[in-house]
Amino acid sequence: MLIEALRSGGEEKRRLAVVGLRDYPLDQVLDSLFLALGDTSWRVRKEAVDIIVVAAEGEKGDFLQEELVKMLHSQDNAGLRNSAVESLEKLGGKATRILCLHVADEDHEVRKFIIDIMGNIGDPAFVPALINALDDPDANARAAAAENLGKIGDERALPELLETLAKNDVLLKFTILEAVGRIGQPVPVSAIAPLANDNLLKKAVYDCLGAIGDLDAIPLLLDGLKDRLKKARGAAATGLAALRKRISSPFAEEVLLGGLQGLKGTPHVEELISSFNDAEGGVKEALALILGLIGDERAAKPLLLGCNDDVLRRLCLQALKRIGNAAAASLLEVFTSADDDQRSFIIYLCGELGCREAVPLLTEGMLDLNPQLRAVSVKAAGKTGLAVFVNEVAHLLEDPEQEVRSDAVEALYRLAETDRQSVARIAGKLACSDLAEKRRSAAILSTALADTEKLSLLVKDEDATVRKAAVNSLATLKSAACTGHLVMALVDEDPDVRIAAAGALGDVGSEEAVEPLLLALQDEDPWVQCAVLKSLGTLKSEAALPAIFQLFEVADAGLVLLAALDAVAKIGGEKSAALVEKALDNPDEEVVKAAIGILSQDGDGWVYTYREKLLCHAHWDVRSTFIKTMVSRLGEKSFPYLRQALQTETDELVKGQIVELMERVL
Repeated sequence: MLIEALRSGGEEKRRLAVVGLRDYPLDQVLDSLFLALGDTSWRVRKEAVDIIVVAAEGEKGDFLQEELVKMLHSQDNAGLRNSAVESLEKLGGKATRILCLHVADEDHEVRKFIIDIMGNIGDPAFVPALINALDDPDANARAAAAENLGKIGDERALPELLETLAKNDVLLKFTILEAVGRIGQPVPVSAIAPLANDNLLKKAVYDCLGAIGDLDAIPLLLDGLKDRLKKARGAAATGLAALRKRISSPFAEEVLLGGLQGLKGTPHVEELISSFNDAEGGVKEALALILGLIGDERAAKPLLLGCNDDVLRRLCLQALKRIGNAAAASLLEVFTSADDDQRSFIIYLCGELGCREAVPLLTEGMLDLNPQLRAVSVKAAGKTGLAVFVNEVAHLLEDPEQEVRSDAVEALYRLAETDRQSVARIAGKLACSDLAEKRRSAAILSTALADTEKLSLLVKDEDATVRKAAVNSLATLKSAACTGHLVMALVDEDPDVRIAAAGALGDVGSEEAVEPLLLALQDEDPWVQCAVLKSLGTLKSEAALPAIFQLFEVADAGLVLLAALDAVAKIGGEKSAALVEKALDNPDEEVVKAAIGILSQDGDGWVYTYREKLLCHAHWDVRSTFIKTMVSRLGEKSFPYLRQALQTETDELVKGQIVELMERVL
């Protein structure tokens, strides 16, 4: 019935028939399986392949593999050949002997199939056979041998690949260059450089040099940027970008920059710009980088257009910044005719470069109807550091858009360095505003002004968000003079303010903060307690240990227990270690895992003391964590305990982990 079904017209019926063949002895169904390997449906062929591969790993392996090789000769059934290829590839290293035996088959198409199978398997054992195949009488087989040596990536093939470059076979040379680049090991540039004289091979040469070249490759790649062929220029740019990334050293950068900057002002830049305009993907990205390194302002406008591409934008802006003020001057000429996005990019660039010529445009941009343009303009104004912008920026504190108002505060923060008096006057007005947002802005600006007096008043503000902003500003100043104000904030009615104050006291680093922080450990909010514990750990005060121990006894929130463990770990000492070891008895598995992580950083004695308890812990994740830690600390000395654990472990994942760790150590 199954054999009849295999010859029926229904695809699913044939597929199920093949599945049914699994239940019969191989000798009885072999012809039917071979028939199914050549079926018109890939779903039917797949089922047959799975059966054949399993069978070919058994007693009849040699016979079945020979039959699969014979199927490669089938010129009238592509499905059968594909099934044979798939089966041999799935056999992997088990098919090595048969494949090596037939790599010299009389049929050149079969030889190519076998060579490709070898490469897809990727076993280094095939390298000698593939090297021999570089001399195959068939051009396609030779090229396939080179290609698959590249796939395997074994550097033993390099001498023969380079020697084969001398043959008068363009396809083979092209493939060898790709293979050498794929192997990725350095080879003498002199072995490759002569091929750049062949227009058909230039791109492959430059790609290869980008992958394996060294300093000696830079002159050749620089020459490639001058090539009259657009594809060659793009490949040279891609090669230089790859080489620069791969051999990033000050000397290499100096050599590369010297060569590229020598192109500035030459007609070759126009050709590179033409390549950039037409290129796509990685080539366009490489050309953006190269144009920026050359530093020729003629590239400014094309790079501006490149900013419209989300992928290219970062590279184009970096290139424009490298070109510098000359790029800004060139783009300012087209500002009025540019669209809103392009004007934003131009203004951003002017801000980054501190371009004084852009002052009128930045002032105009801050008044523009487009909020995006106002935002980028006010940011740029702040980055210029020019005091002339203070009043214009201050007007944007009233902007209807939240983003613009925030950017205006950021700009004033920067401008405080050059016009402290004006910014202080603005901050004073903001601090007296009826709006909480403006008083928060005053707190931010007071940081730039180091105005602790104003911040001490804002810490008492009626609005909790203002008080929190003031506390964060005091933390930024890190002045011991701020400690008293922060201690006051520890008892604020709003938990967010108390959290900020607790964290700030740790940042300030004053010993005076320890006692108030210890009192704050009794706070009813667990997040406040966590912030306090973090700061106590930062201050590393052993005087805090008793209070932390006491909190550890009564706290029921896992996040507090974890914060306590982290604090005592930072404080260190024998008393801290005692608490961490005690945490191994905690019912919360996350706490136990955290304790294991801390103990693993210092000494092995605890491993032996708590080994039995942790290997038998109720939670599988704790057992898993301890097992990994024990192996990392004890190495092979842990094997007796691991073997014992295998006898009692119930979780299959943990069992598998034990076996894997033992194999890895061995």
